[in-house]
Amino acid sequence: MTRLIERARQQSLAWLVFFVIVVDLIGFGIVIPILPFLSPQLGGGTDDIALILATYSVAAAIVAPVWGRLSDRFGRRPILSLCLFGGAMSHFVLAIADTLWLVYLSRAVAGMMAGGVPVATALIADASTPDQRSRAMGLIGRAFGIGLILGPVIGGVLSRSETDFALPCLVAGILSMLAGLLAAVLLPGGRIRPAGEPSDDDGGKNVSLGITLQRPGLKLFIVQFGFHTCAVSASVYLFPLWVASGLDWQAREVGLFFGLVGVVMVLTQGNLLGRMTDRFGALWVLRGAALCFSASLLLSAAASGMWAMSALGLLAFSTATLCLPVMNTIASHLVSPVSRGRFFGVTASSAAFGRIAGPLVAAALLAQGGFQLAWLGTGAVVMLVVAWSVTYGMNLQTEAISSEQDGALR
Repeated sequence: MTRLIERARQQSLAWLVFFVIVVDLIGFGIVIPILPFLSPQLGGGTDDIALILATYSVAAAIVAPVWGRLSDRFGRRPILSLCLFGGAMSHFVLAIADTLWLVYLSRAVAGMMAGGVPVATALIADASTPDQRSRAMGLIGRAFGIGLILGPVIGGVLSRSETDFALPCLVAGILSMLAGLLAAVLLPGGRIRPAGEPSDDDGGKNVSLGITLQRPGLKLFIVQFGFHTCAVSASVYLFPLWVASGLDWQAREVGLFFGLVGVVMVLTQGNLLGRMTDRFGALWVLRGAALCFSASLLLSAAASGMWAMSALGLLAFSTATLCLPVMNTIASHLVSPVSRGRFFGVTASSAAFGRIAGPLVAAALLAQGGFQLAWLGTGAVVMLVVAWSVTYGMNLQTEAISSEQDGALR
């Protein structure tokens, strides 16, 4: 009976975190279809779009490990709340932006406050047992999906003209403020420990992050977060420009498309992803998703027409969203709970560097060889993740910290 009560408590906490992240990501998703069109309105070019996206990522790369460390020390709740309130401020700045430098400032603040997702991921990992971990990480993916459904659609619909984007930015800020209030009021303080998990000072579980990072192959695993996010951010940069050029799409159409991507995410994350991971193993799921992601990008280099372009875009973004929850599942088994926040901060920092490189590399490839070269180069980056999953990823699986962790990766 005690175990059932504990499991119900953990599930309630996981869904509470899920709801908080959904509300915040709706706010974040609202600005996705806006940024590619706001920059040119204020005198910027395609290079500025890439640099604005990179500004967010530079700030996130620097600060994310700090948020993770602070959450390990002071608890997940206060740090998550602070990040959500800071994100709200960034949306309000974007709402009043009438010059290009204010757009840059807004994205810099948003990047500095981007520690909410890795801290929430660590909190979800804290509240789940190893056998529940893949489903718990899928819950975070499902939150992203709902955010992508509602956020871009709301952003596109609220953008009543091609020059006025203040209203969606204000709504985004209000939603992030609401998420911060929910986190501050409803989330429990301290670190949540599932029933049966050993205490922080129990044996070898309390392994420092510095020692953990010396494990063979672990640093290369962290790099995969950068490769994956590099390709995703390059695709996010390229896709609106690609469909605007080839199909004359505007912010409304782009927002509706990302809403469709979110529907697919909701359908594939959570229980379905957990069942796939239980049956085939985390590495096999990662391998298949990354391979489909890469293939769709490579095929985009030769695609034309609405059906081919939209279908390949949907396949690319949908399979890309399967990769990160699986990678987070693997990551959650590789460190002790007391270092989990810092480790997810490090992986978030690697992902942020990928977000820096992605738009910049895509912009350079686009300038040199058009969309064909840009899509081919982006697809090649994803193949690096595939190559890791069939080589060093197998070695990392056999080098897990404990037999329990070994079993979770098989």
